[in-house]
Amino acid sequence: MQELCYRPMVEERLYSITEAAAKLGVSPATIATWIRLGIATASRQDELGRNRYTDADLVGMERRFQERQARKRGLT
Repeated sequence: MQELCYRPMVEERLYSITEAAAKLGVSPATIATWIRLGIATASRQDELGRNRYTDADLVGMERRFQERQARKRGLT
């Protein structure tokens, strides 16, 4: 009989738009612009409906922004 191993769930860090902006080195207004352009998305909302961003969201934002910049420069 196989024994089941349970791992405690690690709570994922969620960032506000201000915290996310600070981690990415941009302003919250820049992230708001990215949201309008479809570059940024939040995978979660808190109980008040405010967007919350995970580390994976931040990585994706940065990647999509860099891809967009490369297309504007004609590099892709």
